[in-house]
Amino acid sequence: MKLKRLRVENIRSYEDLDIRFDDGVTVVSGVNGSGKSSLLEACFTGLFGSRTLSKEFVLSDLIRKGATKASIIVDFESSGHEYNIEQGYRVNPKTGSASNNKSVFMVDDKIMVDQASQTYEAVKALMKMDEEAYKNCVYIRQGEIDVLINAKTKDRQRMIDDLLQIGKLEEYRERAGSARKGVGRHQRETDARLKDNVADIEQIEGSNPYQMLNTVRTEMNGVGNEISELEDKKERAKEIVSSIEEKINKYTGTLEQKKTIDTEVRDFKSKITATYNDIEKARGIVNSGRQEVQKLQSVNTDLFAQIKVPNDTEIETYVTSLEKEESAARDAVSTIIKKRELAQGNERSQNEFLLNLNEQLKRTEVSIQNREAKAKSITEEIERLKNSIKGLEDASRERTEEASKIGFPADKLENIEDIAELLGMKQKQLHGKEREKAATLAELDKRIKKAKELLDKGLCPTCGQDLKGSKICEETTEDEEQKASLLAELQSIRSEQAELETKTERVRNAKDIAKIIAEKGQQIQIKTKEIASNEKLIEENLRDIKEEKGKENALKEQIGEVGKVIGKIKEDIVALKEDENDATGSYKVIKGRLDVARRIRRNYLEIGKMQNDIQRSQDGISNGLEKVNLFEEQIKERKKRLEALEKELGDVDITGLESDKVQYESAHRGIISRLEELNLRKNELHKQVGLIEGEIRRLNELKEKHRMLSNKKEFLEAVYRDAEELETMYIRLRAELRAKNIDALDRLLNEIFSFMYTNNAYSHISLDQDYNLTIYEKDGTPLEPKLLSGGERAIFNLVLRCAIYRLLSHSPGTTGSVELPPLILDEPTVFLDRGHVHQLIKLIDMMRDIGVGQILIVSHDESLIDSADHVFVVEKDPITNSSSIAAK
Repeated sequence: MKLKRLRVENIRSYEDLDIRFDDGVTVVSGVNGSGKSSLLEACFTGLFGSRTLSKEFVLSDLIRKGATKASIIVDFESSGHEYNIEQGYRVNPKTGSASNNKSVFMVDDKIMVDQASQTYEAVKALMKMDEEAYKNCVYIRQGEIDVLINAKTKDRQRMIDDLLQIGKLEEYRERAGSARKGVGRHQRETDARLKDNVADIEQIEGSNPYQMLNTVRTEMNGVGNEISELEDKKERAKEIVSSIEEKINKYTGTLEQKKTIDTEVRDFKSKITATYNDIEKARGIVNSGRQEVQKLQSVNTDLFAQIKVPNDTEIETYVTSLEKEESAARDAVSTIIKKRELAQGNERSQNEFLLNLNEQLKRTEVSIQNREAKAKSITEEIERLKNSIKGLEDASRERTEEASKIGFPADKLENIEDIAELLGMKQKQLHGKEREKAATLAELDKRIKKAKELLDKGLCPTCGQDLKGSKICEETTEDEEQKASLLAELQSIRSEQAELETKTERVRNAKDIAKIIAEKGQQIQIKTKEIASNEKLIEENLRDIKEEKGKENALKEQIGEVGKVIGKIKEDIVALKEDENDATGSYKVIKGRLDVARRIRRNYLEIGKMQNDIQRSQDGISNGLEKVNLFEEQIKERKKRLEALEKELGDVDITGLESDKVQYESAHRGIISRLEELNLRKNELHKQVGLIEGEIRRLNELKEKHRMLSNKKEFLEAVYRDAEELETMYIRLRAELRAKNIDALDRLLNEIFSFMYTNNAYSHISLDQDYNLTIYEKDGTPLEPKLLSGGERAIFNLVLRCAIYRLLSHSPGTTGSVELPPLILDEPTVFLDRGHVHQLIKLIDMMRDIGVGQILIVSHDESLIDSADHVFVVEKDPITNSSSIAAK
């Protein structure tokens, strides 16, 4: 996999970032807190989404403060295809919570998935690792460099197995084991069901269901014949009853008609009485209406006199004329009012404008004062920074002189790390020589002691000869001489060690001084940048003050002009108020005459309405008299129809008809009762047939089920055997693959380790079958990696990570190489001294030489820049708190 481009908007301290990556070693440099690690975090989150966030952080912590949206776009190449991942985020300004509203995974400019979970799965499948494996293999985060060696044994096994794609085999083994247990459970259930099935078959066959079915069907045929005979009898009895009911109904209907006609006669008589009452009411309305008309005519005569108009004037024409005059007068008043209101609105607007101008003038005056004060404050700050720089320079010179006094002038301070490394190597060499001499001396002591014991006896314990003058005496003398020589050499080594310890102490002091001088230099650079920034701010402030004073003069002139306009508007308002009073008086006179004319018109309309009511009442009286005559003729016609119905009734024997009906209905009910009994019996027999047929069907189903269960039992036995074999196979494969990977990883570890530690006190590394790591000193003493110094432990962890990376890129048993992501190191020099930094540079060069296409390093240590093919520098603006990056 080749990382090509990263684009970021509003992520952490980056407002807008677009960076491209090439092959080789890329170093991103910058001071602490400038945003270097945020660049790597953005790339990590772009690939795996919000799953990369730790429990202490939420999604909104990733987004730049104040932003409502953000995005990360990662472009990379793998196996000849171009990949593009875009993660988009949105922030709710009310709650401050963030959400991943866009997640698109593209291959060769085609969208493959567009959901966060699907994008995550696609990236994981492509890289063959999840976010945890990515951190354990290719992305060595700041502060997490020794995760693998500090992990518990089981956790380390899981991490490395997952990286080497072995962890899946354990998952498959567990699935196979679960499947085997599940099949065993199904076998037991199937055996129980087979046993129950056989018992059910035997129970049904014992009841002889086929013979029972023939017996019930014979009885059911006899019941059906009897039901058919009774149905015929029931129909005949029903026809006789219907004939009798028809005769009875005809007699009853005639009686009902007589009652209806009697009721109609009574209704007509009631209507005649009501009609006479309506006629009397109409006559009263006519008399009262005529009186009211006379009153209204008298009122109109008085109203005509009030407005001094003749009684015979056409009132409608007169009202129309007055309405036109009233409308014209009202429009004149309205026009004057609108002009006055417009002038008053203009006056208010000008007053508000004047107030706004005065407020602007005050704000401008305050702004000028604030900017002058700010310029003064910045000038004082510049002076303070210059004094501070002078103090730092003095302190740096004092430290330089202090170092010179202990034998380390400025030129030596620059190489203090190399001197310290040489002293360290010399100390280790002397330590090794000391241990070697001490071991030889101990061996000589043993030999001399043994020889003295033999001499004290005077005889050889083997042959019994005299030992004086023998070879053993000569050897003892030589051993004592060698012992004396070794003691002298050992004393010399220890003296030299003491001198080296003194020199080392001086170097440590010099290193501390060099560190302080470097810190002072960084502080001077920062303060110098602050002075330049403040001088720029003063120039900007002076320009702003000049602009504000010009604005102040313009506002004062504008305020004077607006005051003149307001005075002219006030004069216009007074004149318009006088015109409004005159027009209102004329309008009131015309409006009064119009109201009287309209009242006369309303009275005329009321008179016309009353005259119409009088005419309608007179018409109603005539119609009422005609209705009375009609009702009397209807009464005569109804009486004739009653006489005809009396003749139709004749001599019908209604009592005999009702008695016959009762007898035939009783017989009909008896037949129905017997039919119900027979139908019940027939239904019972049907049910028995259904139950017996159901038992027969169930018997056939049980036999078919028995056959299926027998087949299933055989199938489950075969599946159980297959699951056992599969589980055993996964256990064997996992053990074989782990053994191969351990051998390969152990070889790669020692290959890189020997390259890194050629002149060191350590000989090799051992990796056991549980991924436990042991490091051995030259004399064979085993050490746990945790017991190494901070710098050595960091280098050891880098060696382990690089070995795993190489193993993944060239997996055992495969041809070709796997396209892994770039090797990413985040602040790898944090725990390293100068000597270990040199070892780190060697490791980076080795990884590049063995074919690692891209190595991306983020560090504030500029010593790594020399080994880089590409360098980017990150800076953060202290005012906007925004980070920017530029190629160096």
